[in-house]
Amino acid sequence: MATSCSESDEFVNFKCCLCEKKHIVKEADTYCVECQDYYCSSCTDLHKMFPSAVGEHHFIDKSSFNLQKSLPTFSVERCEAHKTKLLDMYCADHDDIACATCIAIKHRTCQNIHSVPDEVDTLYQKTEVEDIMQELLRIKTKMEGTEKTKILLIKELNAQKEKAAESIRQFRKEIEEILDTLEMATITTLEEKYKNTIEKLENENNKLQKHIDILKRSSQKLTKSAGNKAQEFVAMKNSRKHINEANETEATSVTNSSDVKVEFNADLTMINALKDFKTFGFVSVSESEKMRDKLYDVKSKKLVNIKLENDRKKCSVYSSCFTDDGLMFLADYSNKSLKLIDLSSESIKDRLDLDAFPLSICQVNKNDFAVSLNNKTIQFVSMGNKLYAIKQLKVDHFCHGLAFRDDKLFISDQSTSVYIYDMNGSMIRKITSDKQGNAIFRGNRHISVSSDGKMIFVADYIKGLIVLDLEGNYKTTITDPDIFNLWGVCTDKRGNIFVCGLGQSNIVQINKNSCERLGVLGKVFRSSSCSFDLKHNKLVVTIFNSDTIEVYNLL
Repeated sequence: MATSCSESDEFVNFKCCLCEKKHIVKEADTYCVECQDYYCSSCTDLHKMFPSAVGEHHFIDKSSFNLQKSLPTFSVERCEAHKTKLLDMYCADHDDIACATCIAIKHRTCQNIHSVPDEVDTLYQKTEVEDIMQELLRIKTKMEGTEKTKILLIKELNAQKEKAAESIRQFRKEIEEILDTLEMATITTLEEKYKNTIEKLENENNKLQKHIDILKRSSQKLTKSAGNKAQEFVAMKNSRKHINEANETEATSVTNSSDVKVEFNADLTMINALKDFKTFGFVSVSESEKMRDKLYDVKSKKLVNIKLENDRKKCSVYSSCFTDDGLMFLADYSNKSLKLIDLSSESIKDRLDLDAFPLSICQVNKNDFAVSLNNKTIQFVSMGNKLYAIKQLKVDHFCHGLAFRDDKLFISDQSTSVYIYDMNGSMIRKITSDKQGNAIFRGNRHISVSSDGKMIFVADYIKGLIVLDLEGNYKTTITDPDIFNLWGVCTDKRGNIFVCGLGQSNIVQINKNSCERLGVLGKVFRSSSCSFDLKHNKLVVTIFNSDTIEVYNLL
């Protein structure tokens, strides 16, 4: 009679696997070689009634359970490709277990083919099995740790998704609030214009009523004066004057709806601008890029012409920036314009003329970019079917280098200060000196923020590459014989920094963590900026007073 697990579990050496699944402890009577499981007599009979599709299974009596030599020396696993074949062959050339059919098809030219059942004593090594067991355990533990990390990541992503969805809803509320304000302003204008028109019509009506009364009295006087020629003459002349006055008033008054209308004509600029947007903004799922700790190899490099027919002067690009789609913005200082270029076809897709000379450009979301101008202005530009300027931020200092991170703008003044602003134009912080009061900068130029958002890199024309944390605290200055007169700086989001400069021609790669120079990628004389396209592994270097830019394809 079967007993529960709590009653006799400790007295049974070999338990029936099927009974155990039903929480019943029952001693096994046989062992199935193919299934590698133990069965009681009842379950053995049941098991024999449903043989495998490839033949009956082999059973060993319980009297031989402890005798390893009684187990048959053949594999019980089947080939995944040939379901009826056992995995009983071994190719030493490829260290691969296979069935006879796989050997005939895939290993026909191999020399070291072995039969597992026949040669298992020479092939099998106990120590190797133990090593594999340890490796399996290690990998299993590692995978379980990774699985737990992924589960936590999924939970975190779910929370982030909900947060992002709430941000979308909040963004819509902000738009609705702006629309409500615009609606109220438009309705107020409507009410004012309607009021003015109504007052005008009512005044005209009052004048008409006065004339009607005067004409009525004139008619009465003219009637009463009949027989008195002198009085009739006077009444007639007065009536003529009143008739003329009435005709003059009536001619200038509004008499029908075609003379006055109250209507609304929508500003289609707003509708057309909204039509250019596909979504409220850019939804991104960022994944950590694999870090790179060695110098890139230059696969090729070439010069790309960026001059347009309507450019009045020779180009002089002060800054560049890649879009998410691999297109590239160029800030052409000489021609006071912004150019959008497709490097794959080497064609300029669009151009936007600016109010002042552009010095730097950075991306703030998928379709919007910020441009620093030399008139103390940050101009925001949107990329739809066409480029068009949107809002501006006015500041009280010069703007040169420009970077964006976490809804903050980082601006250098081409001198001794770096500023951090929010997107409404309010200054958050001004960075000029370290904790000891020493000046950090002497001639700052372009700015870049690390992909993890923890470090700020500032190219200083006099000092070198200056590193700050996100709060603006000074960390270090990177100097090297190849690193001087810096203007341009960018990152590859893989732990590397690229710098270039006006007075020197070297394009230098620096490791972000060690702050060590990894090497020189090339030489571009009078380089003004650099930018990296992570998607296509391209590094673009812009050049002062040149109609070309230099494009590096990296490996």
